[in-house]
Amino acid sequence: MKPLENNIKVFVRTSTIIFTVFISLLAVFSVAYAHATLKAYNIILMSIIAAMGLSLFLLLLVSLAIVSTYRNKKAGPVMLMLIKAGMQIMLPLALLFARTNQQLKKSIRLFYIELNNIVVESDNKKYRPEDVMLLLPHCLQNSECGLKVTSNPQVCRRCGKCKIGQLLDYASERNIGIFIATGGTVARKIIRQNNPKLIISVACERDLMSGISDVKVIPVIGITNKQPNGPCFNTDVDFAAIKERVEQLT
Repeated sequence: MKPLENNIKVFVRTSTIIFTVFISLLAVFSVAYAHATLKAYNIILMSIIAAMGLSLFLLLLVSLAIVSTYRNKKAGPVMLMLIKAGMQIMLPLALLFARTNQQLKKSIRLFYIELNNIVVESDNKKYRPEDVMLLLPHCLQNSECGLKVTSNPQVCRRCGKCKIGQLLDYASERNIGIFIATGGTVARKIIRQNNPKLIISVACERDLMSGISDVKVIPVIGITNKQPNGPCFNTDVDFAAIKERVEQLT
């Protein structure tokens, strides 16, 4: 079977399930509307109001926990539970409402990354250097370099035109695994194959937020790269920021 034909069949099956669910719900609501009493309507309305009130209270609680933790740069166990819930609900919602404003989207993503770093650091865990992965984007490599450091970073000649050589030397000195990914799919594959206990990842804010959200079972420290030449081209990173995180968490 051709891949495209299989994809069409999957789409048709999924669409059929969705339509079936909506038609079933429509039928149920139609029957309920035809036979429901005024008392039943009041109970349903009160239930909806109560659910909305509870949801608003929980959202307010989560928002206060996020603001408090961000200001204090640390959180206790209870706060961490609330913040992790907020990172799964509030911040993605905020990003959805900001979808037409690029600057606002960037600010929300940066806030998400910094809040995530606070959460990871608040666990107060120390990791063995050999359990730490340093994950870098390929755009850190100088565009004029003819070497393919993504498949084997050790071929780098340490010419000094980018930070990869310096990071390789530091990773070797601290016995930290270092990997260079060409994209999110490759990064996830690298993580699955190596199964680190902690990831220190360098990327743009969009890829970092997406990656942190995807990798739920492994703590990730996100460090945004610098983009003096625009995104995905001859980017840079603050070496001192990486070193500080490594020294703090190992």
